[in-house]
Amino acid sequence: MRCAVFTPLFLALSIVLALAAPFAHAADKVAICYGAVSSALVPLAKQRDFYTAEGLDMDVHLFPSGRQALEAMLAGECELSAAAETPVTHYSLARNDFRIIASISISKSFERVVVRTDRGIVTPADLRGRRIAVAQFTGAHYFLDTFLVANGLMPQDVSKVYLPAQEVVPAFLRGDVDAITHWEPNIHNAATALGTKAKVFVAPGVHVSPFLLVGRYEYVRKNPVSIERILRALLSAERFAREQPANAKALVARNYTASPDEIELIWLLFEFRVSLGQTLPFILENSARWEIGLMPPAQRPAMPNYLDFIYIDGLLAVKPAAVTLIH
Repeated sequence: MRCAVFTPLFLALSIVLALAAPFAHAADKVAICYGAVSSALVPLAKQRDFYTAEGLDMDVHLFPSGRQALEAMLAGECELSAAAETPVTHYSLARNDFRIIASISISKSFERVVVRTDRGIVTPADLRGRRIAVAQFTGAHYFLDTFLVANGLMPQDVSKVYLPAQEVVPAFLRGDVDAITHWEPNIHNAATALGTKAKVFVAPGVHVSPFLLVGRYEYVRKNPVSIERILRALLSAERFAREQPANAKALVARNYTASPDEIELIWLLFEFRVSLGQTLPFILENSARWEIGLMPPAQRPAMPNYLDFIYIDGLLAVKPAAVTLIH
């Protein structure tokens, strides 16, 4: 008799638990779009299962540039993106429906100018009147203008050819333009392909470029716990990259289908660190000031308050020491 009563109850309870289990333990599904190797912590956390360890089902989508990754996020293709500060400030001048969650890397010499010496370009002064290809409103675009000014030229002294990031190097190799401004490993690849017909101009410190983890405002507002989990996964990737650099570089090379030499070159240019530093608003304002200056006076917007764009609570919750931004 006891077995007859127990069995139906046991079966009913088992069915209820079995149906409830997937919902109780389902991982948070999140998509993140990212671009250049400067965003290496994003795929590295995926390759090392750090997202999974935090209860996340993370889809990572690679784009040719951070700007294209950011645009995909703003179009609703993903909840988060990783991009340089320049495209972030570009869109901040027209909209405020996203938030900066953290800086995930920073470099003082990521972008460079590559010129064709077979066209008589030997010094920066020789760029006057030349055609230079660059991806518009990217870190490379900002670097080009500041590089020109630092070398006694004005941005209008050259003819800029705006192309998608993936089309810049092919245009250079075909001879459509006299020079390009780009980031690694594109610089290395372009210079190597032309050999003695190319020269690279370097200007460390002209553009300090942080790469930012950015999220759609509504997602960030409604999912603070998921944001904390994502940040913990990225912090684990940061620690792995610091403690096992050889293994980290090998995984990153595989993700970007880049050679070990290309990744080694980039690794020397970047500090991969999850942070929110006091200099970040200043860097964002400089980038915004540059772009506002490109606009006709009647169309220039007011300078945004970038403290309103920064979501500080996530990183503050998981690693307070990484937050030096006054708040």
